[in-house]
Amino acid sequence: TLKIALSLASNLGDPSGDVSVTHTAEGMVSKSEANSLRQLINDSQSFPSDLRVPHSPLESGTAASQVLVMGPDDFIVAVVSSLNRPFGSGIITPSGILLNSQMLDFSWQNKTMNHSIPRLQNLLQPWKRPRSFLLPTIVRPSEGMCGTYLCLGANNGDRALSSIVQV
Repeated sequence: TLKIALSLASNLGDPSGDVSVTHTAEGMVSKSEANSLRQLINDSQSFPSDLRVPHSPLESGTAASQVLVMGPDDFIVAVVSSLNRPFGSGIITPSGILLNSQMLDFSWQNKTMNHSIPRLQNLLQPWKRPRSFLLPTIVRPSEGMCGTYLCLGANNGDRALSSIVQV
């Protein structure tokens, strides 16, 4: 299931001005697409190798932090900060704030952080937002306001999704 999700996510990028990204995102949440993808899941064999799943080596962990808080009124707030690597871009503002190196989240020829082939939907362009794997996650009951709530976060790049699913 995670291989399918990551394979689909590799085709995402900034939806502004790119209809293919919007179409991909709509397909990812459609019930008909879920039904067809469900047929690909088989507990007795691995997923077909023709789907490309992004991979990042363990030593290239990102420098990110998250704070997830739920108050007594059941409001939940998630704050995520990412420098994208230790000391971010290496630039410090006059007020002492480190600027991130979010540019690394774009696909770059021979320099993509996850060493995969660059994805057209995530190539660097003016005014474009990079795809990000920061995933603050809030789980709440499907009906009503009572029940167990859960706040999760993971800082491990493209492995964040599998970390959250395991928890």
